[in-house]
Order: sequence, then C-alpha cells, then structure tokens
Amino acid sequence: MSENAYYASPPALVAGTRQIEQISRLATDMINEFITDVSATSDWPGQNDSYAKQMLPQEKQQREGSITTGTSLSEAIVGVGDGTLANLKSVLGTQSGVVDAIHDSSINSGDTGDGSHGGKH
Repeated sequence: MSENAYYASPPALVAGTRQIEQISRLATDMINEFITDVSATSDWPGQNDSYAKQMLPQEKQQREGSITTGTSLSEAIVGVGDGTLANLKSVLGTQSGVVDAIHDSSINSGDTGDGSHGGKH
C-alpha cells in the first residue's frame, strides 16, 4: 500500500462504533446510577448539629465534584462514539463518491466493454 493511500475498513469501523455505543450506554447508566446513589447519602453527616454544620459544605463540594467528574467522563466516552460514527459516515460517503465517480467515468469514456472507445483520439 502506498504511503499516501487513503485506507479505511468500514466493517471494522462499524464494529468499533457498535462497541463504543455499548460502552457509552454503560457509562451513561453508571453515572446516572452513581448520581442517584450518592445523592441519597447527602444527609449522612447529619443536618443541624455542629458536626453536620462543619461537614456539610465539604460533603456537598466533594459530592458535586464527583458528579461533575463522572458526568464529564461519560460525555467524553459518548463524544468518542459520536466522532467514530461521524468518521464512519465520512468514509462511507467518500467510498460511495469514488465508486460513483468510477462508474460515471466509465460511462463518459464510452467504454463499451469490448476494448473500443467511442470518443475521438
């Protein structure tokens, strides 16, 4: 294969896209479950006593930071899937365009399949 050749394997991209979509769904489900579970722990330090008053701001900051980090990771994974899908669409579009151009070129050249060309030389 030439160094400047453009090569892509649509079946491999399709398989990769499917795997990334599954991973994206799992990541989204995991972060949603995490948010639900961690939100249920928000009152663990208490509510009105001195310990709660001291710990609640820190607990809230850590909980919200964890949720933000988890959400960002989930969004990044989904973004990789979206990018791979866009790449697949580009590859298939390019491939289709090239096949169409080859077909059009063969029609426009007057190639009759018998080795003769209808055009003047």
